[in-house]
Amino acid sequence: MGEKQNWTSEQLHCLLQTCIDEVNTNGRKGLSLKKESWEKVGKILHERFGLTLAQRQLKNAYDNLRGKYIGWKHLKDRTGNIYNSQTNTFSLTPEEWVEFKQRFPKAASLSSVPLVHPQLCETLFGGNTATGEMRWTPSSQTTSNVASSSSRRVPMLQMLQILDTPFGDYTDDAATSFADNASPSSRASPPPRASPPPRASPPPGASPPPGASPPPGRPSKKAKPTLDDLADKMEKVLDHMMKVNHVPSVDECYQKLLRVGYSSEDPLFVAAMMVFGQFPSMRESWLSVPDHDTGFIMDNDEMMLLLIVMFLYIRHFWKRGCKRKRDDDLRGSGLRYTLSILSDNTSCTELLRMSRESFVRLCAHFRANYSLTDSKHVSVEEKMAMFLIMIGHNQRYVVVKHNFKHSKQTIHKFFHEVLAKMMIFAKDMIVPTSFDPNPNIPGHNRRLRRVFKGAVGALDGTLIHAIVPPTKQDLYRARGKGDCYQNVLAICDFNMIFTYIVAGWEGVAHDAKVLSEVIADPGASFPIPPPDKYYLCDAAYAHTRGFMAPYRGVRYWLGDFRRTRAVTDKEKFNHAHAKLRNVIERSFGVLKARFPILKRMAPFSLVTQRNITIACFALHNFIRKEGFNDHLFAQYVEPSVSVGHNHGNASPANEDEVGVHGSAADREYMSHLRDEIANQLMQAGII
Repeated sequence: MGEKQNWTSEQLHCLLQTCIDEVNTNGRKGLSLKKESWEKVGKILHERFGLTLAQRQLKNAYDNLRGKYIGWKHLKDRTGNIYNSQTNTFSLTPEEWVEFKQRFPKAASLSSVPLVHPQLCETLFGGNTATGEMRWTPSSQTTSNVASSSSRRVPMLQMLQILDTPFGDYTDDAATSFADNASPSSRASPPPRASPPPRASPPPGASPPPGASPPPGRPSKKAKPTLDDLADKMEKVLDHMMKVNHVPSVDECYQKLLRVGYSSEDPLFVAAMMVFGQFPSMRESWLSVPDHDTGFIMDNDEMMLLLIVMFLYIRHFWKRGCKRKRDDDLRGSGLRYTLSILSDNTSCTELLRMSRESFVRLCAHFRANYSLTDSKHVSVEEKMAMFLIMIGHNQRYVVVKHNFKHSKQTIHKFFHEVLAKMMIFAKDMIVPTSFDPNPNIPGHNRRLRRVFKGAVGALDGTLIHAIVPPTKQDLYRARGKGDCYQNVLAICDFNMIFTYIVAGWEGVAHDAKVLSEVIADPGASFPIPPPDKYYLCDAAYAHTRGFMAPYRGVRYWLGDFRRTRAVTDKEKFNHAHAKLRNVIERSFGVLKARFPILKRMAPFSLVTQRNITIACFALHNFIRKEGFNDHLFAQYVEPSVSVGHNHGNASPANEDEVGVHGSAADREYMSHLRDEIANQLMQAGII
């Protein structure tokens, strides 16, 4: 039962196929299968091959295949002629194989043994692996929306872009975004067909403008279709019907319009010709339906034409003709409400999550450095107050509308305007440390910092709540947790200032995987410490040069030492290490206490959720760097404050799961340094 199983190709084929069948029938549990599915897999393997395997053995085989597939997929997606499709092997230099094996230890055997049954592995594991496609760090040279869903659809958007304004994060209203996060039962799973167009577009005047709230007493999951919802549906239809083997001419479309029965005086004919003249892709879609002499095909032609023209209507006439009602019934009420908050420092601290002085300095900073200006009826202070109330109290647009007396369109517009400026602000606020010798940072544990003289900060991951569409929830549902999360990697110094973060990783991604991927990504600009410096990290990370982890198998957490003092040198080291590394736990604590939206995210798009997270980190640093007398920092600066573990996926099941980066010499160097510090602590009796 507990011995290692030597799998044959036929047995692995049966394992993969049975797992695929179970996923299609019962779904997944995170990245694995449900308990009843594993029982069925074991039963089938026993019936066919006489194998009696424990669930752990089945999961080990599953995880090993998945790890090997991840490495195989990484190599296959690389540019260059390194993949031989006939033999399913890769041609890499010895140096490249060494680097690959360090990054993908479970796929190390690919250098000699190809991946078995790649098609089945693609079916089972494809699209169900944490890739960090939404990740972004303020240290990056790219903009914060490079991974947005809209940018990933650029080819299709370019062909559908009738207005100058592309698809974007326009309908991120909390009242409308729930449409993307409804349960699977409330969503239409197959892509829409070319059915009667009224299903894709409501009659003019019947559909509310973007940002409209759901009916009273109804859950937000029943949000009404928005402009981008309708455009997305039509985009799928056009994409499904489009052919790319040639570019048809306008004359071909003209002749087909005549065959369908439209005359040149017909308004629909004129509108269609306007579209065909501008967009070759529209001509491809129109001519994709075979031209037969049957009424059925003609009906499809007419529906296709109506679909294209209605897209023009929605993207152009309806959007421009939808004029919101001017907010002049209570003009100035928003400013008066903002001034009433600022009139009392207690109210400012409670509502805006910072002192009055902090808020005034923040607004002045954005005016001077980030071109945030007053609009005709809304001041910078109002814009910033609306933004801070939303992220500080997780308020929805409708609540902010009631307080500031602005429409939801106005609030939506300025919320995203401030958020965009916050991404530039984050690049200035979250900057790597200079790696100078430890400065005289005010705080506690100075004696320990002199012993750990190479420590320049603490590194850890934390889980931030996320609202995720049903199709992606398996990737964001963290281990042992029912909700969905994004995994955020962060580094902070001993003054509780974050010096580096990368946000947007899927919740299932292990902390060590996030770190190794960030280090390997040149665009992430990870601040590697100098040879004599290191970050303090927990046992979820590899103990190698630049990263000081505690001893394994020895009690570590501060709670473990409350009743019994450390006795051995390793226990003393772990206790001292935990006391110093606790600074990042307290930093996460004050961050989440200030911004509750990080504990229960609002239903924005995933890109917006990630950007809100980064904005919260930037505001945290601003308040700390400016040296304001902040009540939350005053509370969490005490090492004795009780903070819950803010870990992401930080519980390593084995050494392979922790991952390895750096050479054997680097790991040996850090092990020797750790032993020296342990001996020094033992002799000095500091702990």
